Amino acid sequence: MIRKLLLILSGFSIVFIISSIKKTNANGYFEGKIEYKNEFVIKSNKVDSAFLSRIFGKTATLFFKEGNYLEIYDNGFMIEQMYNRENNKVYIKKTQSDTLYWFNCGAPEKKMLKFEINRKKENILGIECDELVTYYENKIVSFYYNSDTLKINPEWYKNFILSNKNLNTKKMKAIYLKYKIEYPDFIATVTAVSVNWQKIEDRMFAVPNNKVLIEDN
Repeated sequence: MIRKLLLILSGFSIVFIISSIKKTNANGYFEGKIEYKNEFVIKSNKVDSAFLSRIFGKTATLFFKEGNYLEIYDNGFMIEQMYNRENNKVYIKKTQSDTLYWFNCGAPEKKMLKFEINRKKENILGIECDELVTYYENKIVSFYYNSDTLKINPEWYKNFILSNKNLNTKKMKAIYLKYKIEYPDFIATVTAVSVNWQKIEDRMFAVPNNKVLIEDN
């Protein structure tokens, strides 16, 4: 269940509107804090927006550094999601308990049927973006990005096979400005409301030694 929800939320972690352009590292890769909101479009009577908001929350705060990220949700099924690049695992906190659920991001993923890149497809928050569209058997996932804005190193995710993150980041070489996932019953999008370039402490991505760790199978 957790892994399935993460695949929907995997992209919700990294979209933005620039509020500060001060770079905090020598290579120009993004490091900082991003605030964003989730929105839903309903396509059938099998689900409603209130239910989706309860599952995924309405807003989130992301802390990002060198591929590591910690996302804190305002509401929903998950309270926190943290990716530790060193061990290539995601850790999920569902409640205010001492339990963390984890899974290996090197696990096999569903095959991407095809992809396409459409240049200068959309202008988002004043930034001209290309569109990466990825097609799967039961969903379409689209990313809107500018390769010169909020750059990342694709090597950070070379082992992140889950959700095909390794392939997508290799194509974009940047954090995306917009993420959209379309299922037969609904469309979910992520909209950034602020981004700040700032130093992030490494300890934010350390696995706590006082938590109960349970593998999600």
